[in-house]
Amino acid sequence: MLNELAQYAKKQKLIARPGYKPKHAKWVIVLSDAGEFIDVEPERDFPCCPSLDQGEMIAGGITRSHFLLDSLAVVTGTVKNEKNAEKNAQKHNYFISLLHDAANAEPMLELCANALEDSEIISQIQNKLTALKAKPNDNLTFRVGNVYPLELDTWHNWWDEFRGSIKSSKDNTETMVCLLSGEITKPVLTHEKISGLNSVGGQSTGTVLVGFDKDSFQSFGLKQSLNAACSEQSVALYSSALNNLIALSPRPLAGAKFIHWFKEPLAKEFDPIELALGLDQENEATRLEALNQAEKLLRSVENGERPELLSNIYYVLELSAAGGRIMVRDWFVGNYAELANNIRLWFDDIRLVTPDGKGMAKPFKLWAGLARLLPHRNNEQDLSKRINTELSSIMPRIWRSIIQGSIFPDTVPARALRHIQSRLYNVEEDNLDRISCAWLKAWYNRKNRNLGGGLILHEDLLTEHPSPAYQSGRLMAVLAEIQRAALGDVGAGIVQRYFAAASSTPALVLGRLVKISQFHLDKLDRGLAIWYEKIIAEIASHMGSQVPNNLNLEEQTLFALGYYQQKAVMFTKKNQPE
Repeated sequence: MLNELAQYAKKQKLIARPGYKPKHAKWVIVLSDAGEFIDVEPERDFPCCPSLDQGEMIAGGITRSHFLLDSLAVVTGTVKNEKNAEKNAQKHNYFISLLHDAANAEPMLELCANALEDSEIISQIQNKLTALKAKPNDNLTFRVGNVYPLELDTWHNWWDEFRGSIKSSKDNTETMVCLLSGEITKPVLTHEKISGLNSVGGQSTGTVLVGFDKDSFQSFGLKQSLNAACSEQSVALYSSALNNLIALSPRPLAGAKFIHWFKEPLAKEFDPIELALGLDQENEATRLEALNQAEKLLRSVENGERPELLSNIYYVLELSAAGGRIMVRDWFVGNYAELANNIRLWFDDIRLVTPDGKGMAKPFKLWAGLARLLPHRNNEQDLSKRINTELSSIMPRIWRSIIQGSIFPDTVPARALRHIQSRLYNVEEDNLDRISCAWLKAWYNRKNRNLGGGLILHEDLLTEHPSPAYQSGRLMAVLAEIQRAALGDVGAGIVQRYFAAASSTPALVLGRLVKISQFHLDKLDRGLAIWYEKIIAEIASHMGSQVPNNLNLEEQTLFALGYYQQKAVMFTKKNQPE
């Protein structure tokens, strides 16, 4: 995994130098060419910023700051909490001293240092930042005239020498074989922290991927990260790749970051995973464009129109964090051709007729799909928190199933069925939840496709399906429609009262409901009653001689799908009696 990350950094030409990393400035202090304060401008990204790790920040017992970019409190010397005033003042003074020292390499930095030592300019900067509602932890840097000092390289040699001067005398001097490069090197004791994982349990100061801070983690008397010896350059390589990929990754799902890349760089429009994730866009036009692109790409790959893509390799990495450490939730590799085919299968498996039978439903957002794996709650304010808490353990398996075309875990249909039942009492709908039923169809089809033994369900009703459970679901849908046609809206109808029981023990419920339906049929126009009776007779001819007593998970899935697809058919005008 580390090797593939390093290769990604090289192919993407990422800046991977020890002591440098990309950073984001929330605010930029603008000075004139003469060093006078002009303004504060909003945020800007810088790809190559000076950076000290935690060990370097405290080496020798000295309180240090970062160089050229640090927090508002450090740069301006402003602090509200008197408890931290002394330490912050030390960092502020250190920040200014670095600018003075580096001015020998880049004279422009002397203007920045002088501005921070001018009480009138500091007051102007503080007033402007207060008006902008800047926070003490917001990062600040400078612009002098039209030049951003962070974007110059004139200070780089000075910075490299400075970092070398603060290396701890306790740093290991023994040579070892680098785990990543295979070269003889002097490995670093601690590895660079990875940014961007705050939303999945990481720390704002960064989170460690490779770390051995407990005795129980160590072997052969090796201390800290010597247990996975890497040179400073190797650490910079994999860290720059991981930071870049995390920054490009979509929003977390179920408490984890989903990261992927390809061996050979690939444009987004040729990335099946990116196209599938594009369906999670909030903008409907963007989602439709993503769907059209996905269908076009997958069709071209299937037809052999893009042979140059087929030999590419994809890498998938799923990450969360806890206690300052990165947790690798999953890591797998595969070829592009299989990936494209499996994403196409995913779209096919979740393809389902709309609840009203008026066409095919669009693929659902994955976040919306995860919401259907939890019981429904009316007016829920923080569904994301519940998704993160309750679905984190199964999310890696769901991702694997989508990308590798494998079987979904049985907990997926079990949860989808539970969601369907929870909605019956809380949501006024004319059919079962479509996304929940799409999960059921996907699970059922993948199980039969991979293990064999059953039919592959299509998006529309299959009237001749041999399963009594499927036919029982169809019958339940017809009986519900008969009641609706006869009595109108009666509040809690037979679906709300009997669906849960009928979907697990149909023999105990359906017979009674068929008897009740005779009274409802008597209230209908004779032509409509005959139409319903013909449907019931057709269903009975496929059900066999006996209604099932008990339904297992697969049969409950078929019951729900039979109900959904039958109900959708009865919504279409072409199937209504004249």
